Amino acid sequence: MSDNRAEGRSNVFLTAMLDTGDSSIPVRIRNLSSRGALIDGPALPSVGTSVRLLRGRLAATGELAWKGTGQAGVNFGREIDVDDWVQRIGHSGQQRVDGVIAALRSSTRVPEEFQASPNPKSLASISAALNEICERVAARPNLSVELGEELLNLEDIARALHPPTAADK
Repeated sequence: MSDNRAEGRSNVFLTAMLDTGDSSIPVRIRNLSSRGALIDGPALPSVGTSVRLLRGRLAATGELAWKGTGQAGVNFGREIDVDDWVQRIGHSGQQRVDGVIAALRSSTRVPEEFQASPNPKSLASISAALNEICERVAARPNLSVELGEELLNLEDIARALHPPTAADK
């Protein structure tokens, strides 16, 4: 693989998932080039591990090239289009996180479209949305036992927010 440092890198702050096949780890992409990325996150895998970096509908396969305290470098097996990765993608929640982080980094006001809604949703709709998220995560084929236990806790919270009534059954 080529030396990524020879290429131009985009300094970014993007949320993503690092999939090792055995587990998925939430990470932040700190800089990005067409052939690699600097990531940071908890419990990063060992150097040489085959990984997939996932962001919304985008995925890049590669290998962990180096690892330091809380950071690692990923070399991609194929070039990616950096512009695709840095544009606002994914669901609105991802866009909101990216927008808030960008505002914080630049010490500017958070744009209106990324601020919390003045009209909070009902507990029933929050509970339903939380249940939908739990179902999607639970359907992942590589769900870890630890994450499964956390999902059960989230389901309990969803039920506490809106216990089922006769009308819900």
